[in-house]
Parts: sequence; C-alpha cells; structure tokens
Amino acid sequence: MKAGTATTRAQAEEAWAPVLAAAGAQGQELGEQILTMAHAIASNPLRGPLTDPNREPEHKAALAARLFTGRVDARVVELLQGMARGRWSRPVDLISALHDLGIQSILAGARAGGTLDDVEQEVFAVSRQVAANREIRQALEPARRTSTEARVRLAQRLFASRISHPAMTLVVWCVRHQPEVAVGGVPYNLRRVTELAAAMQNRVIADVVTAVPLTTRQQTRLRDILARRLGYDVELNLQVDPEVIGGVRVMVRDLVMDSTVRHSLAGLRTALTG
Repeated sequence: MKAGTATTRAQAEEAWAPVLAAAGAQGQELGEQILTMAHAIASNPLRGPLTDPNREPEHKAALAARLFTGRVDARVVELLQGMARGRWSRPVDLISALHDLGIQSILAGARAGGTLDDVEQEVFAVSRQVAANREIRQALEPARRTSTEARVRLAQRLFASRISHPAMTLVVWCVRHQPEVAVGGVPYNLRRVTELAAAMQNRVIADVVTAVPLTTRQQTRLRDILARRLGYDVELNLQVDPEVIGGVRVMVRDLVMDSTVRHSLAGLRTALTG
C-alpha cells in the first residue's frame, strides 16, 4: 500500500473511531450503510471521480454529498467526504477502505449491543458449512452463468432464517466481494470476518487437524496450551483428516505446528532422498 493510500485510510479510521464509539449499538446500522454505499460506488463509474487526483478535494467532497445525502446517515456521508478529500493510489483502495470500515462498524456495534460473540459464531457456522459443502461453495463463487445478485439471493435463502440480520449482512458482503488474493473467494472472506470478530474479543482462531476427533478433555487441554503460548484466548476450528495418520497439526495465523505422523514421514523421506 502506497503512502498516500495508507495516510488517507489511517486518517479515515482515526476520524471514524469517535463517531463509532458514540454510536454504540447503532454502529451496526452505520456499518451496513457503509457497505451499501461502497457497493454503489463500485457498481457504478464513481470510484474515478471520487479519487481523481486532478480534481479539487472540495469538489470531490461535494460530489460525495450530492450522491449520498438523504440515502445514508449524515455521519456516513461525512465519512465519505473526508475520504474523498484524500489521496488514493488506486480508485479500488477507496472501496477496500470502505469495506473495512463497514465490517468494523458492524462488529463494533454488535460488541456495544452485547451480541458480538453471537455474530462471530453465526458467521463461523456459515463458514464451516460452505467449507464442508462443495455444491454450496461452488454456487456462491463468481461464475459467468450467474450474477452477483443471484448468488446473494441464494445465500439469503440458505442462511437468512438461521442467523441474525448483522451476521447476514456480513455474509452478503462475503458473497459480493472478490478479494485481491490468488486463492480467496467466499471462504476467504468469511474467515476474514470471523478473525476480525475474534480479534475484537482478544481471541485467535486455531485450525486443528487430527486423524480422529478430539475428546472434550483434549480440546480443553489444547486450548489452554495454545493460550499460554500465544497470549490470547483461543477458539478451535476442528477438522478430522484420516490421512494425517496420528498426532495434530495446528495453524494460527502464520504459525504452523505440525506433529502429525504424515508430516514426520514426509520429513523422513526428504532426509533419505536429500
């Protein structure tokens, strides 16, 4: 991220923080409006005019006001005006920053309303179902034969009756947004939202792979060991894979701890053939 974009994003986050704190549980509604606004900007030829370095900052701020006054909360309009006045390396960086602010606002509002853990668990449950069901995963991924809105409607049919409105808003964002990563898509977005929610509660998510299911006692012991090592509360994402043969593989952010038999055999093969 170039300096101009980094500075503008940081300024927007700094300016938005006290507004969000004062909004309390209403932050969820503000976050939804930010995501809706970001989608409108991305879906129409608006990114260029709002980020054009050759236009006067106040002209871009005035354009933001004309576009969204009366359509979203005045605080959200003011947020966009401040961002439009800044310098962005690429027009898409404005959209990315709005996405982050929208997600953070929904989660902060849920925290203020005492429902953040519920929202996290609901998005996490959707993530698990998408990961486990290839048919659903493929149906929600971008494809020429389906439009983005058709995929959103499918997600709503699948999940809206089972999760809260804030969680569903986040799931819809996960379906709409195409991340700038080589391998991403809906599972990546769902995981990102879940990790942000966990971080707000001073927790990390650990992916744990074993050959057979862990007992409740083993889960508790592993959670305690990881918490002592990492300095955070730990939430386990348990997966069973008979191919690991035995032992356990734990992945937390960029940290991988692999004591599986499969890993040991692979190391032995490498040593013998190296």
